[in-house]
Amino acid sequence: MKFLNTIALLLVTFSFALAQKVPAVYSNIGSDENGVFLQIDDRKIYAEKANDLFRFEDLYSAATGTTEGISFNFKFPELSGTLYFGFINYKDGKHPQPVFFKESSPIYNGISNIPVKKSLSGKYDMIHWEKTGQGVIAYRIVTDKGNMLYDGRVAFSYTDGMFKVEPTIVEGPFINQLSPKGAIISFTTSNEIEGKIIIDGKTYKNKKPGKHHEIKIDDLQAATKYKYTVSVGDFDFDFSFETAPQAGSRTAFSFAYASDSRAGKGGGERSIFGANAYIMKKIAALASAEKIKFMQFTGDLIDGYDTSHERMNLQYANWKHAVEPWWHYIPFVPGFGNHETYNYVFKDTQTGNVYLIDHFPFTDDSSESLFQDNFVLPENGLVSEDNSKYDPNPESIDFPSYKENVYWYAYDNVAIVALNSNYFYAPHGLTTTSGNTHAFIMDNQLKWLQQTLKKLEKNKDIDHVFITIHTPFFPNGGHVKDDMWYNGNNDYRAFVSGNAYEKGIIQRRDQLLDLIVNKSKKTVAILSGDEHNYNLLTITNKMERYPTDYEFKKLKLSRTFYQINNGAAGAPYYAQEKTPWSDHVRNFSTQNALVLIDINGEKIEVRVKNPDTLELIDEYMLRE
Repeated sequence: MKFLNTIALLLVTFSFALAQKVPAVYSNIGSDENGVFLQIDDRKIYAEKANDLFRFEDLYSAATGTTEGISFNFKFPELSGTLYFGFINYKDGKHPQPVFFKESSPIYNGISNIPVKKSLSGKYDMIHWEKTGQGVIAYRIVTDKGNMLYDGRVAFSYTDGMFKVEPTIVEGPFINQLSPKGAIISFTTSNEIEGKIIIDGKTYKNKKPGKHHEIKIDDLQAATKYKYTVSVGDFDFDFSFETAPQAGSRTAFSFAYASDSRAGKGGGERSIFGANAYIMKKIAALASAEKIKFMQFTGDLIDGYDTSHERMNLQYANWKHAVEPWWHYIPFVPGFGNHETYNYVFKDTQTGNVYLIDHFPFTDDSSESLFQDNFVLPENGLVSEDNSKYDPNPESIDFPSYKENVYWYAYDNVAIVALNSNYFYAPHGLTTTSGNTHAFIMDNQLKWLQQTLKKLEKNKDIDHVFITIHTPFFPNGGHVKDDMWYNGNNDYRAFVSGNAYEKGIIQRRDQLLDLIVNKSKKTVAILSGDEHNYNLLTITNKMERYPTDYEFKKLKLSRTFYQINNGAAGAPYYAQEKTPWSDHVRNFSTQNALVLIDINGEKIEVRVKNPDTLELIDEYMLRE
């Protein structure tokens, strides 16, 4: 009996060890040996399982060499379909992309192969692997239902009649955090290696080998173009980038803005598992042709709203791959949107209600941490909502991190301030579970914005400040039911540990406008998305912006301000809806669009183009 009691105690202890610690910011959420659950009265509703059929890592590290070519075991028995393949010629063009061969290979039970020797030799050897003994081959996984799943690549060598898979750059290189002295160049490799960057004969590298590489370059000359070489094993890849000018140089330059590129309809590359790669490639190519210096892309990169860490990473990879050939040269700067959400999902079968909350643990398995893992963004934002008025445990970390999802950066005389209006996001049922509502900026982020704008007002090198946020302050088509309006209903707000925020969504919108419009002279416009259309809204004090029964103090605006909405990067369109401010909307369009912002000292001109047809959609001066 004593032995059985000991076993029982061990089993109970093990079960509690398996139970996930629930952040104190939630309400009615628990965890036991069976998983995370929502407590409704006396019922436990357990979160849906991720049901992972694959590991993302196995999609890019599946290759092995054979005497005939490359074989793949994706460790995904349910996968059947087609493997398309073709070489990438890094010497033929500035933006290397695969050229798919006329033949393909079947995928059965997650296993396939590329017959390099048989199919890609002789007149089809356009990278000269037979002469050099090495090359890079791309592959595309398409399921038996015709859905594109993933684009990968493999570096290989060939000696003594045998192909060998070599360490491969599976993502990147990417230019990040451009400055007058350099940039952070990041890339991911299939194996743990010592990656190197070579510029003007000098080698830069990380302190220790790894798969993810972030190499900081900070000793270059401003406004200078540099060639750089990424060295991975026996493979070298050559690209270039131009350092930023000295702050406040006030040289003429352009940057681009868009958002909302989650998978679209119409087939083909409009949907590569979570991302509209077709339009994103068009956007990146147009931006490059317009010689922009950086691209701001604020939210809904991917479909998201997933319960699987693996599937979320796959979606992010597909988005990055779409713009990668241009990201080798100029920064693409992502922001956070509602479709970056990684959830626990609870389905109440008795009532039909569905509840979604931000995944946890927040430090390494949340929406915010996944976004941080996938991008290299400025870390000059705040920490979290801990130590705010609503913090349930001031002595511990209870909220998700704002690291790399709230930030600001500058280029010459322009500053971009990126906010996160989907932080700690609970899309459904937050009055029960607690969480943040769509488009609501919580207290610490509001304070950080106030402090940041004060600094920028005093910065003599900065003339223009753009606020970028996924959700419009004034929605016009698709999200009139929410964003910072909710059909005029101020009741929507954040909940923490079951406690509602004092301010509602429209009150919080006015607090933001007061900071941005009334207390800052340098702010030019809001760059928003979420609604899958383009439009310009001219915001004035005379513009109607309150519901007829609004009982709270109304904000007086001291000057004219602008909202440039461009959520037209490939997600399914939204038509215009009637709002109190509809008469202030200009050139509402459901065409795919890229906003190009031309800076010339104190002047700001905006051009909007369709990246597919190159048609000019709109053109105007913001500052003269």
